[in-house]
Amino acid sequence: MGKLVSIGFACLVGCGGAAPLPPAPPPPPAASARPPAPPDARAADHKLARSAVHAVVAQGLGAFLQHVDVDDHPVMSGGRFHGFRIAALRDAAFWAGVDLKPGDVVTSVNGLPIERPEQAQTAFDSLDVASELRVAFERDGHPQELVYAIVDDR
Repeated sequence: MGKLVSIGFACLVGCGGAAPLPPAPPPPPAASARPPAPPDARAADHKLARSAVHAVVAQGLGAFLQHVDVDDHPVMSGGRFHGFRIAALRDAAFWAGVDLKPGDVVTSVNGLPIERPEQAQTAFDSLDVASELRVAFERDGHPQELVYAIVDDR
């Protein structure tokens, strides 16, 4: 998302899901998670250009996932799936302005689970028509959420 929590996502990151978390305070302008948008499509006010989001979705989830490594095993809590831990983010320019870092655990994208590959694909594809991108994640055990409005630019 341009580069879509992120993405996802860990949906963007790999496939991990959980119930949506309550909104966290907005991330600093130089940070945020969503599948990121190209630097020129991201504004300091946390907006993504629809054309940039469309371009990332059109390239496919596989292309997006080339920019992130997740741990081999999902994070579990109480015997249930909790999320995917980011091991590394590749291509600093792709992730510029996105407040995700190695060690963060992505739990959902736009409130959708990402535990299974088909769930991650659904969450990723839904971004093409979504009005915003929300990536729920945990950092150091604390729930956080990245939020970006997706605005028409054509």
